Amino acid sequence: MKFIHRLKSAVGIGTPTLAIEGVVGPVRPGEVLRGTLVLLGGTYEVPVERVLLHFDEQHLTHMVPSGAAPPDRESRRQVAAAELALDAPVLRSGERIVREFALPLPPQLEPSDGPRAYALLAEVPIAGVDPRAELPLDVVA
Repeated sequence: MKFIHRLKSAVGIGTPTLAIEGVVGPVRPGEVLRGTLVLLGGTYEVPVERVLLHFDEQHLTHMVPSGAAPPDRESRRQVAAAELALDAPVLRSGERIVREFALPLPPQLEPSDGPRAYALLAEVPIAGVDPRAELPLDVVA
């Protein structure tokens, strides 16, 4: 059964979903990001232990000068991170787990400008599934 679940998850069938809610931007250096993570179970049970949360600085490179086109290259650097332990050892089908978080940002962040952008990411390490949520945020001085 586990093998079949992994095959399903490889093509995105019945996988859990993760969402970031309640984070208000733009943000300032040294501020504490507060929000809620919502993990919703898919069509089958999966083991869950923790949610990894990190705030990344991104450097975007556009070969074609167009704001509508996605960047051609992207490099990331983690500037803040946290790990949230989950109480339930298993995420059941349709179950909803909600966790509040507070993530302090470093005071030396540069403002979003040109190729520099920032995003808050949340990931759940589940073998073969790895649900993820990303929220772009602007940093202002």
